[in-house]
Amino acid sequence: MIINFHVKEIESKIYVNPSEARTQSNVNINYDINLRNINVAAEKTPFGEKDVLRVEYAFTINYMSPSIGHIRFEGWSDYYNNDSDMAELKKLWDEGKAPANVQNEVANVMVSNLAPLAMSISRTLGLPPAIPIPAINFQQQQKQQADKNKGKIAQTNYHG
Repeated sequence: MIINFHVKEIESKIYVNPSEARTQSNVNINYDINLRNINVAAEKTPFGEKDVLRVEYAFTINYMSPSIGHIRFEGWSDYYNNDSDMAELKKLWDEGKAPANVQNEVANVMVSNLAPLAMSISRTLGLPPAIPIPAINFQQQQKQQADKNKGKIAQTNYHG
């Protein structure tokens, strides 16, 4: 489990005039996640002082094609698992055999913590949303529901 999450640096830049960035309708957004500098550190945890696996990260959102800006975060996460030897996890990571479940947990916690911040920064700079916003289409949902219910007797929850 991730017991500490820190952001130590945020860098953001827009390369064009914000009004020009807002007119771009088809910008490719590239996400670059880099987990690096893995080490074992002694940390105070809810379970007392424990060795944790400290994983530094860099998370960059690049607005490309056309290149109109970027947002970059750097920091670290502390991973702890009572059932795992942190020195052994570090050794596996150094050998290029990092457990996928640990990598996934670190990356998912990182993205879930940074996505709201990235959204706020992108809005402030006038860049397109950093994280895809779901498109809501009530008419499409109604049409799909109508097609699904075609020929069926409508059910109600009303009992008089």
